[in-house]
Amino acid sequence: MTKDISLKAACADSFYYPQEWKPSRGSLDHFQRKRGFEHHFGKERTKNLSKGVLLIRFEMPFTVQCLRCGLYIRQGTRYNADKKKIGMYFSTPLYEFSMHCGNIVSPEKSANGRAHCNQRLVIRTDPKNDDYELAEGLRRKVEVWDNKDSETLELADPESRRRMDADPMFRVEKTLRDKQKERTDKARLSDLQDLQAEREDAYGWNCVLRKAHRIRRKEEQQREEEERLRGKPNFGVPLEPASEEDLLQAKSVEYKTDHDKIEMSVRPRNIPSQKNTMWFFGPQAQKMTQSLTKGGTPRHTPVQTHSHVALIGSSTSVMRLSVRGSRIVGPAPRHKQKGPGSVTKTGADQVEGPGRSQRGSSGRL
Repeated sequence: MTKDISLKAACADSFYYPQEWKPSRGSLDHFQRKRGFEHHFGKERTKNLSKGVLLIRFEMPFTVQCLRCGLYIRQGTRYNADKKKIGMYFSTPLYEFSMHCGNIVSPEKSANGRAHCNQRLVIRTDPKNDDYELAEGLRRKVEVWDNKDSETLELADPESRRRMDADPMFRVEKTLRDKQKERTDKARLSDLQDLQAEREDAYGWNCVLRKAHRIRRKEEQQREEEERLRGKPNFGVPLEPASEEDLLQAKSVEYKTDHDKIEMSVRPRNIPSQKNTMWFFGPQAQKMTQSLTKGGTPRHTPVQTHSHVALIGSSTSVMRLSVRGSRIVGPAPRHKQKGPGSVTKTGADQVEGPGRSQRGSSGRL
């Protein structure tokens, strides 16, 4: 392995002399060129040289289309092509370049059922017409060239020259068109020269640019300092400064809020639900209110339930009473228990039923 690497390095440095070479055969470079080693193709370049075929890199002279797969091959695309001399046009040799289309297609479209198109493309030189002849596998893409669109002068072809020599009026019209084009180009050229003259002071423009960059850097440093004092934002990229349009768009956003869900979530657990609510109207509500009010002050009467004691009281004609499978305990009359340690209990302190714990007005709401 090391020997092969050393041999390749010697070949690259032109210090390697092959066994077939002898000083009587000429210089080493001339001998290597005959073998094809002056090209990156190596021996592959000259393997068919006995048949008159040389492997070269061919560049497409114009845009063409493959007739099998329909691929447009742009001008300047390069291929490994076989170059072959096929004849002479007077003293100019005629060459033929053959290559294969490398576009990836389905096996049904391929010329040999493989992954690539492999259509044989043949182009020949045409010195008679100063052009190329598309002999096999491809056609030229039609491209229209207009000098007016490109704003360039149109050179007179041989046919136009013969017509100008034979027709004086045609020559005058052609000359007038060229003069008009010349005046237009001169005016445009003058404007370009004036524009370029304003920018000839490279030092002055450099000072202007450096000053603008200094101002921009100071503003960026000031913004970074403000952001650092305000706290690092939770963004991986810098934010643009806020504008009036951003504020208007932010104010125009409306959020859909479900207030019922919010009310249910913040409602205390000890408040009875709506489905267990009893309503009293008219005289019944007034009577209940009078019984619960003494001297204009609402009195709280305990409501005995299985799960809680609720307090009710109102001074209006409509009163709501919340119970859960319970009954209302009305205001009990005051009475005294005789004997030592007797305690006077009010209706707000009484709880009915044996074995019940006493709950006053400080019970659960």
